[in-house]
Amino acid sequence: MSVADDKLREELIGKIVGGCKLLRRLGNGAVGVVYLAEQIQLKRQVAIKILDPRFVADSASVNRFESEAKAAAQLSHQNIVRVFDFGREGDVHYIVSEYVDGGTVQDRIVRGGALRPEEAVEYAIQAANGLAAAYKANIVHRDIKPDNLMLTRDGVLKVADFGLAQSMLPGQASIDQDMILGTPFYMSPEQARGAPMDSRSDIYSLGVSLYCMVIGEVPFNADSVIGVILMQISADRPDPCAVKPELPSILGSLIMRMMDKSPENRPRDPDELLRELGAILEILKPAAPPPSLAEVTAVAEDKRQNFKPLPPERIIRVIRVEASADVLTRMITSIQDDSGVSIAKESPFPMNTVVEVRFRESEKGEELSGLGLVRWATDKVMGVTFVKVHAVNKGGESLRLSGPMAIGALTATPVHQRLLRLVYANSGQVMPLGRIAGSLGIGARMVDAPLKTFERASMVKRHSKAGEEDRFELLWPKDEALQREIVVWIERNGLQ
Repeated sequence: MSVADDKLREELIGKIVGGCKLLRRLGNGAVGVVYLAEQIQLKRQVAIKILDPRFVADSASVNRFESEAKAAAQLSHQNIVRVFDFGREGDVHYIVSEYVDGGTVQDRIVRGGALRPEEAVEYAIQAANGLAAAYKANIVHRDIKPDNLMLTRDGVLKVADFGLAQSMLPGQASIDQDMILGTPFYMSPEQARGAPMDSRSDIYSLGVSLYCMVIGEVPFNADSVIGVILMQISADRPDPCAVKPELPSILGSLIMRMMDKSPENRPRDPDELLRELGAILEILKPAAPPPSLAEVTAVAEDKRQNFKPLPPERIIRVIRVEASADVLTRMITSIQDDSGVSIAKESPFPMNTVVEVRFRESEKGEELSGLGLVRWATDKVMGVTFVKVHAVNKGGESLRLSGPMAIGALTATPVHQRLLRLVYANSGQVMPLGRIAGSLGIGARMVDAPLKTFERASMVKRHSKAGEEDRFELLWPKDEALQREIVVWIERNGLQ
């Protein structure tokens, strides 16, 4: 910026533009300058962005400037900076928007380095909420980065700068659809290639931003812009847990998925991302002080109406099940509402404990096994929401495979390997035999032997009914050693 340019910007201070008196300069953007201003008629502080005079003669820059205002004006959400007005006075193009007084996430990183994991996740959740609102309006932001994540003094995050936003609606092409625009350090591989984008491109950029929040630096850096762009397209993404071993693995895994080169392997939309981030935050949040007995009882009484008592005479056993953070997250995100059974127990398990409950459906009925989560507890009663319930095999349990021994059997042939990928990607679903065989590209008889191997590893459960095709419940194993072996194998060999 030249001395003359700087003087021109300062001369605007004190002037009235769009009904706003400019008070002081807040900062410079790529194509504009942002000022703090007072909206005279409403007597409120606002931010006013003025297009740099150097770009006034460039129709593409003017169009992009106006598209920012139009895109943001469609959105009304607490996690998006509101646009109040935009227009032109002579050669001055301006946008009047909400004034956010707490700086940006980038300012936080520059001042204090990497953020605490739970703080970073809270910011990511707020950003994803803003992106979800944009997604519902069929808008892709295309420039998500810590500089565009603004903060109020109360810690509310607001997504800013929709200058590169693009409609996903058919027939609404961007004015710069053939150009590569964005910030190279944060742009998705498809954006770097100039390929079509959807909300998963913003999820990638938010993943890079989240990486930057927890590590303190960007994952890809080079001596030139083109070098960074090429790294976004083809370089292996760094594992944040390898860079910072103390980072919770469950958060590192999600960041890696968000930054996957293939959009298909990322969370499919902001809503799915929000569910995963919310579950992670539940795990990362520091334990709250234990509530008083009165508080616990009040919460339990409020929820108890949705939990049907399970009579003690029908309960065979209630045991605690050790579960990794990843498994716990999957269970929490799968629960849609608070309902289930209430169980009388002298020493109830704490909330979010994974439990197995063996019980009978009636006094002399079939024995069932339910895997669930403790959702609330008083001093002698707890509420359990079941994630899975199945009949117990009266013939007794067969020989089980576990840990390193199992992974060799589960990947013994290409068919076994394809089945492992199928079970991993669809855990919790029930599929008929024909659909499984079709997914593997083989005949139904050919899949029988691999399915038996997976039954021994407790990763599938067969349901047979006279006159109907066998159905198989695809399960995530309880054996933690086997869980680790599977995750390592999938990370090494992929899901394709």
